[in-house]
Amino acid sequence: MIILIISQPYKSFYLLFIANYLLLIISRFVDIKLGISTLIFALLMLVVVIMRSMYEKIQWGKTQKAVYALWGVWTLYCVAQIFNPNNVQEAWNIYITMYIVYPFICLILVPLSIKNIKNIEFLLVIWVVFILIMGIKGYWQKNNGFTSYELYWLYSEGGARTHFIWSGIRYFSFFTDAANYGVNMGMAIVAFFISFIHTKNYILKLLLLGGIVASVYGLGISGTRTAIAVPIAGLALYIFLSGSKKAAISGVLSLAIFVGFFAFTTIGDSNQYIRKMRSAFRPTADASYLVRVENRKKIAEYMADKPFGYGIGLGGKGERFNPKKLMPIPPDSWLVNVWADTGIVGVTLYCLIHVILFAWCSWILKYRIRNKQLRGLLTAWLCMNAGFFVATYANDVMQYPNAIIVYTGFALCFAGVHIDKSLAKAEAGEENQEEKSDAV
Repeated sequence: MIILIISQPYKSFYLLFIANYLLLIISRFVDIKLGISTLIFALLMLVVVIMRSMYEKIQWGKTQKAVYALWGVWTLYCVAQIFNPNNVQEAWNIYITMYIVYPFICLILVPLSIKNIKNIEFLLVIWVVFILIMGIKGYWQKNNGFTSYELYWLYSEGGARTHFIWSGIRYFSFFTDAANYGVNMGMAIVAFFISFIHTKNYILKLLLLGGIVASVYGLGISGTRTAIAVPIAGLALYIFLSGSKKAAISGVLSLAIFVGFFAFTTIGDSNQYIRKMRSAFRPTADASYLVRVENRKKIAEYMADKPFGYGIGLGGKGERFNPKKLMPIPPDSWLVNVWADTGIVGVTLYCLIHVILFAWCSWILKYRIRNKQLRGLLTAWLCMNAGFFVATYANDVMQYPNAIIVYTGFALCFAGVHIDKSLAKAEAGEENQEEKSDAV
């Protein structure tokens, strides 16, 4: 693998994408540090690419220097957190990966690796394979039970408290928990469904269809109500970005049927998973939702005099680092976690930067990408991101393997400008060749 990275560094992003899932699977059998393992692998590839650039010219312009500047603002804020009076450097070193390291690695490597539509489709194939594996594992878990490793996590580490609940058992496949599993499956539903509509590759269509089935099944058995918001938000953005009336009408109808089924009917209530998902549309009757609302009011009181937060990695889940102060109420979602870690200043900056990213990428898709197939495939990734970030309001799902997938989606949109130019040049070349042939 190392030889492949060194010999083909610009194609090694595929290996990072594979390792993102593969290390997650391995971690369910072997006690490895998932975070540090993925980080070392990612940094190894980045170092190889930088070293390679010393000996041959790399078109760094393709990686959108303006995006670096935008993300650089957030990086400076995170670095400044080192001077937070409550900072524990070990916690900062561990949690900074999700905040700035993986986004930067994706922004650098994706445009260097993904250069045409076939590359995007190949990335989808890799993703489908892992989604099928995750779906099969979830099916096996449901029908054959848990492994000794999983049982230890459930009963000795407290996982059973959130996975054996009133509605039944929440399955989690190879993932860290059911919420992470369900949201990842929701992300796949959005990306695969929209890609299925726009790809011209019939073999890929068949694979995507299989991936959609596995994703829907996985989302269902995860029992994660938040996950249902992912396809809803993703489809809503797709309707907005769609340049086709036919696609927009199809999207509106699909969204209406989907929401109508859960919100205004009782069909399928005998099924525990449908019943659990349907409760997401009646939040005021949901005890756990009401508890979250109350907890966030209490968190707001603790955060009132901490505009810069408790410090990265210390906003409620940092007991093992023994900080001077610790949020007594653990955050129940990623955005609340960012708030507790970095304060109102930090979470405001974080949200603003991502709003800019979504607006910028949407503008690129609507006005800069001319090739319809390319636009459709890239739209799939951006809509997936929209669904994911809606989910981050309710669950702490910025975990493995989601971070790399999400920032791959943003990076693909920026890379799409240069892919579109290449496609336009190729088409112009073919037209000129045809004109010459006609002249002869």
